[in-house]
Amino acid sequence: MLVERETLLAELLGFAAEGLDGRGRLVFLGGEAGVGKTSLTRALAAGLADRCVVRVGAVDNLTTADALAAFTDAMPDWDVSLDADRLALFRSLREQLRAAPSLLVLDDLHWADEATLDALRFLGRRLDGLPTLIVATYRHDEVSPRHPLTIVMGELAGLSQVHRRVVPPLTPAGVALLVEQSGAALDAADLYVRTEGNAFFVTEVLATGDAEVPATVRDAVLARVSRLSSGAADVAAAAAILGTAAPVDLLITVAGQPANAVDEAVERGVLVAGGDGLGFRHELARQAVEQSLSVVQRRRLHQAALSRLTALDPTDHRTLAHHALWAGEDALAVTHATAAARRASLLGAHREAVAQYQLALRAEPRGDVQLPSRAAVFEALAYECYLTDRIPESIAARQRALELYELAGDPASVGDTQRWLSRLSWFLGRNDDAERYAARAVATLEPIGETPPLAMAYSNLAQLRMLAGDAAGAELWGGRALALAAKLGDREVEIHSLNNVGAALSHTDRAAEGRLMLQRSLELALEDDAHEHVARAYTNQGSVAVVERRYADALGALDAGIAYCEERDLDSWTRYMESWRVVALGELGVWDEAMERAVRLLAYPDLDPVSAIPAAAAAGRIAARREEDAAPFVDLAARLAGPTGELQRIAPAACASAEAAWLAGAAESILALTGEALDLVATHPEPWVLGELLWWRSLAGVGTGDDPAAAAETAFAPMLAGRWPEAAQAWESLGCPLWQAYSLGLADDVASAQRAVGILERLGATAAIDAVLRTRREHGLALPRRPRKRTRDRIGQLTSREFDILLLLADGLSTADLADRLVLSPRTVEHHVSAVLHKLGEPTRARAVATARRLGVLEQPA
Repeated sequence: MLVERETLLAELLGFAAEGLDGRGRLVFLGGEAGVGKTSLTRALAAGLADRCVVRVGAVDNLTTADALAAFTDAMPDWDVSLDADRLALFRSLREQLRAAPSLLVLDDLHWADEATLDALRFLGRRLDGLPTLIVATYRHDEVSPRHPLTIVMGELAGLSQVHRRVVPPLTPAGVALLVEQSGAALDAADLYVRTEGNAFFVTEVLATGDAEVPATVRDAVLARVSRLSSGAADVAAAAAILGTAAPVDLLITVAGQPANAVDEAVERGVLVAGGDGLGFRHELARQAVEQSLSVVQRRRLHQAALSRLTALDPTDHRTLAHHALWAGEDALAVTHATAAARRASLLGAHREAVAQYQLALRAEPRGDVQLPSRAAVFEALAYECYLTDRIPESIAARQRALELYELAGDPASVGDTQRWLSRLSWFLGRNDDAERYAARAVATLEPIGETPPLAMAYSNLAQLRMLAGDAAGAELWGGRALALAAKLGDREVEIHSLNNVGAALSHTDRAAEGRLMLQRSLELALEDDAHEHVARAYTNQGSVAVVERRYADALGALDAGIAYCEERDLDSWTRYMESWRVVALGELGVWDEAMERAVRLLAYPDLDPVSAIPAAAAAGRIAARREEDAAPFVDLAARLAGPTGELQRIAPAACASAEAAWLAGAAESILALTGEALDLVATHPEPWVLGELLWWRSLAGVGTGDDPAAAAETAFAPMLAGRWPEAAQAWESLGCPLWQAYSLGLADDVASAQRAVGILERLGATAAIDAVLRTRREHGLALPRRPRKRTRDRIGQLTSREFDILLLLADGLSTADLADRLVLSPRTVEHHVSAVLHKLGEPTRARAVATARRLGVLEQPA
């Protein structure tokens, strides 16, 4: 019976009514193991069975999760082709769910593979028009802040169609009701204390009929199993090692017992019917029985399972690898584990591929070991670690592969592995290691001849030179890569090299040529739908344009790139471009949106430093200008940028630190804060970076001499020369109100300074006003009037953007209407709406509008 779950069930039925009506809903249903999540979803399914298709799938804990297991279990008719494009595969999943109203229950997602979570993320972002309620259950006490499921839930949390609920333990009254219904002679209060209200534990105790309460749920399960005959106990043991619901014939074969032994296990309630066979009522019960088996008994059962399952389906490599390992069949374990890893990788379950390759390496026989084959497993493991952002583990695996390739005398593989180690070292900010491995790769591969690995090694060196700001070096090595790529017909190297050289030249007086090369790289990548290369091209186009203050071009490239990556769930690239979008919005004076995006971005666990640095630096500058706490942002940018040794990372952090120091009245610290960046830009000139660094140093009292030629083509040149009207006009034409104000703020005439104060007041840059006035005073210049202090603050501390949203909500606009009116994405609108509701303490839009009218918020000026 369902006890104390009526309210949750009613909520789920309400979500179902909305979802089945075409307004798709996703509910994450958490709770500890055995608390009753499955009982609740079964009751939900029973209540909806006559209104929709009910699909139930689960992830098992027998071994490494199968790719897309929860979905394929729930939807066996979904065609999962290994040759299918990942995006096409997820689209076909959504189309199948669109065909008819359905309840989709996905159980135990705390064990889910990467592909399953990616598919769920894909659906969660595209619920509109889907006649479906998706209920995803998980053990909330086993999901850490860095767990992949936590990340997915966090990414979907701002969407109005996504909800999270937790099933609580039973109360003392709930336990008492179950005791009363069972007729057991147990003290309900004691039972509650001993079980802590865990529903499965309570029902297992009641099922034993004992007068004493077992100490643990394991003891309760084993107490029930102990009442079975030896034959039925063997059946339970076989079910434990098989894991999922097993057909009766399979149970009989593996257990080596007759059918009546299976019947006894079912009649005693140890096994129950479910899915396509028999299994335990709960994973806790299966684990308790499996852990009670002796080593000999376990190996015998796994050997029997391996033999029978191989005969039934020799392609079920994941399951066969597991049984082979425990059966002591190492050679078979390696064969099946590597095959399972390849399949998982093709389906995008890269974490699971890692686990399978690790299994293969554990099981590898140590006798007649073939060095190249073992090296290939390490190489494959390294690539899967790279894809799952486990860079230190990827480096360790590549180094093992390198040792084995060297022992085997395979210079081609040695050189390609060295090139990979270069790339991986750069990801960790180990630039010296990256340069050393890059040079070794070229030295190893050149004697072999003109090969694709050599072409990519050249391009890798070009990329390192580009990242270091060495345009000449990037062009030298990129030219070699392009020439060899043309000779070999290697399109990937061509795309990669065009990007490297184009990005490098874009920061020189050959910028137009560089932009054409970047555009060509993008066009070729789009033709091939080469995801990573497309994303990289959009990123470099956007970031170069931001640095050069070409904001229309920047936002065009970044918006297109973000849309491309979001459609394909390329989240790491999306976040990197979002970070540069934050920088652009900050420079354009769109500070509320920039801060919201930055805070949301920086909250991601394990965010790459290259994505965190631009957003943190931009957010720190905005916060400092507003007299808010900028230190967490500025310090983060500086801490992450330092180890990279790269100008493009160190300069934004240095400029953010310098501006924060000036705003705080500590201009004397600017020289130390900008010294490293200035040294870097001296060897690799970058006009806009040099101009800003010299500007901040000038505020610390350091003279800049004549107009620096390297900054002559930037809007900083007239600032450094004291040509304030010219500088202000230049910044205004670029659309940068803050820099326009900084230029006007130090002009000799007080009228210009008054304009500066007005611009800064409209931006909310109170600290900047103070700093401008302080600097004018230090220079002996007349002071303009300060702005009047606002007499009324907005109730709820709504930002300007949030206040605009509230006004439009009062007019009855939908999310789509708001997105069109404000030229924002629906996702961004939903984030703003959620912030408004949170700040006003109301659960719905209508309630928020009503509260705002009552409090007078809507009568206040925007």
